[in-house]
Amino acid sequence: MKNKNIPFKIGHVLIQVNHLETAIRQYSEMGFQVVPGGVPGKTHNALIYLKDGSFLELFSTNHGKVINTLLKFMVKIIGLWNPPYSSRLARYLPGQEGLRDYALDSVPGALYQENIDKLLKNGLKLSKPRPKSRTEHHGIKLKWTLCCPDSIRLPFLMSEYHPSPVIEVQDTSHANGAAAIHEIRISTSEWNKTYEEYALLLGIEPSVTLGKNGRNCLFPIQSTSIHLVENQKDGIDHIILTRNQQSENPEKSTSSTPFILFTEG
Repeated sequence: MKNKNIPFKIGHVLIQVNHLETAIRQYSEMGFQVVPGGVPGKTHNALIYLKDGSFLELFSTNHGKVINTLLKFMVKIIGLWNPPYSSRLARYLPGQEGLRDYALDSVPGALYQENIDKLLKNGLKLSKPRPKSRTEHHGIKLKWTLCCPDSIRLPFLMSEYHPSPVIEVQDTSHANGAAAIHEIRISTSEWNKTYEEYALLLGIEPSVTLGKNGRNCLFPIQSTSIHLVENQKDGIDHIILTRNQQSENPEKSTSSTPFILFTEG
């Protein structure tokens, strides 16, 4: 392996929902402070900012029967000339809910292009950089670049936002005490391929443990871990959030218990 310990961190986790307003209410009732992802009334996503700089993104691609059908058709067309990107987009089609995908950010963010170059040298197949933009709820237009590995078993890679989004103190203050992403657990039915791909991505080859249900290992990444487990299904199994030492609402949580979000898909 040419490059070891490539500096990434978990940037954000995508949580797909069928109805955004319903999801916002449900996550608010769970003790999260939820912020609109765009201009109120026009946005299709909402954000849950955490104190460690990461965030959870609730998003919906459910726009009604006609548009949903059009989206599926567009994904198929894209697949004619870019199958890997089409396969990733297919994961976001309407009708699915749960922990859908996640992004890695470079540490520091200025190393984004350098890290992309290292991954290419390691032999990881990546898409060309894709410029993206959105107008956040303060009316500020954010721009960034993302790069997708050909393998949909891997997360996508994000550059810094320009300019940096405005995050108020109250945006990271959650009644349930959620403060940071502690672990993201990834299930895979193709252990050898997935382990090799994550090793190329992170520049780490952790030791593997054989459990009752199969193999597993931990890829340490900054203050968090990517927990890879052998399973019959594929995708994000669950994420574990650490809590503040003392929750703002003791009735909603206890500081000794991590907050766990399971996939529904």
